[in-house]
Amino acid sequence: MADNKAKTKIVYKGATPKGIFTWAWVDKPDNSEFGKGKFKCALKLAKGEGNNDAYVRKLIDLHKAAKGKKDTSPVKDGDAMAEDNEKRENMRGFWVLSAKSNNKPDQIDAKKNPLKATAKSGDFGKLSIAAAEYDTGANKGVTLYLNALQLLERRAASSTDDFDSEDDYEGDTKAADTTDRTGDDAGGNTPADDDF
Repeated sequence: MADNKAKTKIVYKGATPKGIFTWAWVDKPDNSEFGKGKFKCALKLAKGEGNNDAYVRKLIDLHKAAKGKKDTSPVKDGDAMAEDNEKRENMRGFWVLSAKSNNKPDQIDAKKNPLKATAKSGDFGKLSIAAAEYDTGANKGVTLYLNALQLLERRAASSTDDFDSEDDYEGDTKAADTTDRTGDDAGGNTPADDDF
């Protein structure tokens, strides 16, 4: 029986420069139609900073050497992404590289200790990736596998970040008043326990 799987060959393995995590599915796989059950994370690297441009050029050159087409490159130009879709305006000024894996990636902090809470989109750090050539016959190029990520700074916004601390109040010390709704609403219904 012939094996129709794409043949892959690792052509690069290492850590990326520092950037901003986006579309991070690193604690559980993305089971949407786009995620296909894979763990994944994209990284936004600022254009023109440090060695970002040279690093991106290296990945693009590996893709070209594997006879990959421009539209299948694992590295995208954020400016072009913003031009094509106004919802991606926050990609402008960045290179965006995407890596995925069938396996849950390791997550460590700056001191290489395991993270206590998962990294999220908007956080700042690095990815450990492997670039592999693939050849399915019709499609060729390089894909990026996500091995691990290193969180350097938590920057992801939380819904509680909108609030300031209030010193004049003691906190939640009393149960909220509730209204007895048994049989009182228009349909004579009471809320079900699973509505909350």
